[in-house]
Amino acid sequence: MKYSLILSIIFYICGCFYMIFGAYIAADNVKSNVNRLFVFMTSTLAIWSFAFSLSTSAPTAEASAFWRCVSVFGWGVFYSVMFRFVLILTKVKRRLNKWVRLAVIYVPALINIILFAPFGFLGPKQFRLVQSDFGWVNTLPLNMGDIWFIVYYSVFTTGILILIIRWRIKIDPADPLKRQATYFLISAMFPLFMGVSTETIPDLLGITSRPQLTVIFMMVPVISLFSTLKKINLLVEKSREKTVSRESKELLEEERLRLFETVATVFTIGAAITFLVRYFGINKPLTDELFLAGILLLSGIIVRIIPHITKKHAIQNALFQTVSTLSIFYFMKANTDTGALTIWSIYILFLLFTVVLDSKIHAAVFTILMVVIQIVFWILYPEVSVTIDGNEYISRVAIILLSYFAVRYLTAEYASKVEAYKRFAREQEVLEQISTNFISVNRENATEKADEMFKMSAETLGFDNAYLIGFSENYEDATVFSTYTKEFEDNLFPYYSGMKVKITDLPVAKALIAQGIPLICEDINNTFHDGCGEARNFLISRGITLIAT
Repeated sequence: MKYSLILSIIFYICGCFYMIFGAYIAADNVKSNVNRLFVFMTSTLAIWSFAFSLSTSAPTAEASAFWRCVSVFGWGVFYSVMFRFVLILTKVKRRLNKWVRLAVIYVPALINIILFAPFGFLGPKQFRLVQSDFGWVNTLPLNMGDIWFIVYYSVFTTGILILIIRWRIKIDPADPLKRQATYFLISAMFPLFMGVSTETIPDLLGITSRPQLTVIFMMVPVISLFSTLKKINLLVEKSREKTVSRESKELLEEERLRLFETVATVFTIGAAITFLVRYFGINKPLTDELFLAGILLLSGIIVRIIPHITKKHAIQNALFQTVSTLSIFYFMKANTDTGALTIWSIYILFLLFTVVLDSKIHAAVFTILMVVIQIVFWILYPEVSVTIDGNEYISRVAIILLSYFAVRYLTAEYASKVEAYKRFAREQEVLEQISTNFISVNRENATEKADEMFKMSAETLGFDNAYLIGFSENYEDATVFSTYTKEFEDNLFPYYSGMKVKITDLPVAKALIAQGIPLICEDINNTFHDGCGEARNFLISRGITLIAT
């Protein structure tokens, strides 16, 4: 295998990583401004990677130059988006008007597009491409366009590093966020060092026969940024909790929404694998493979928005069935030269997904349509001679993995539903016991009965430590009504029933009152809530890693 092909595949895999990463964030919560900005950033990296992949393996210098020009929508914009992200992360005081600030950030990116895009002022004129072991490389000496871009990314990268360093210095050394800031700083410096050493310095020295790998190195800071944003709750996720005590109709809608999201993911992954196998492996024409991948991506987008098109389940099922059938038909038509030797089995995935749709009619109709399609292809192509090679085996492996993914999804759905019903039954049992206990309540045993009720509730919810606390109207004083401790030592939480304390002695209560909303944190060590530093340190010092208030 040629080095140029290997490099093209590496660029392509990086592009798929960025694309799927961005799709995951969009699926989590597309309404969040920070989520949308992160998707925008990963999209620029995906364009950068895909364009470099196609440019490296292009059949002609003209085609390679075109895709190099297209890549400006990636590298020409990325540093601006990254800089804006770091501004949000570090919470820099805003001294400029919003529109002036955006202009300062994005006008340089616009200049890049005007200069280097396929129909820009420089366009293909910025390249003199020759074939090398690593594909097409630019042998044109350093020019003003190159100097402008070096200045652009140097200024923005330096600004990013300065902001991160200043932010890190301001963080309390005892705060777990300090370590996360250190990781992010190191990860941001890594692509800068690698980019300068592999691209900028060789350009200045006139060395041209080397690949440009910065977009690959960018995976490190992007993953680190994602981790940091998650831990300070800037990337917002939709709640995935499943509780049977909610309306069953609402739960059903969530199940169907997850189904359509999962199928959209399958289409996206399928498009990526199909292009990889057919273009890089079988050497199919680029236009045909771009069209096929585009059809699959479009199918995924349509499936994803089906719940927003209509709320009627029958229409949703019909739309899902139509998109699935047409996609499989076109997919098989594109593989008639091999008799769709492996691809025909992809229908099993969609048949599995119809289980969640809970429609026997649609499942039966879908099965009949698949049989009809096979018969039609049998008539049109009664005999096809094929050669089974590595590409065919890769396709089989991909289908096996996607099938495993589908089965795991269905198993998780039903396991979650069973667990929710068990929890619901337990809650009903406890409510019945509490109701029975309160029948015999009187003045003498009221406190005892309340404590029993509190203990049963805490055990049902799975808490190791629970307190029922009342606050004064001015939120200055608190009274401990009931306590429940399962495993922790008494000296960790020295509160007892009837005890009166000041709010200043309850950091958790202070954070709760300040936020004005219930606070749930499943991993205190790795999640950082604004304004909750004192409460977090208070809990960590006592061995608490989960809190619900």
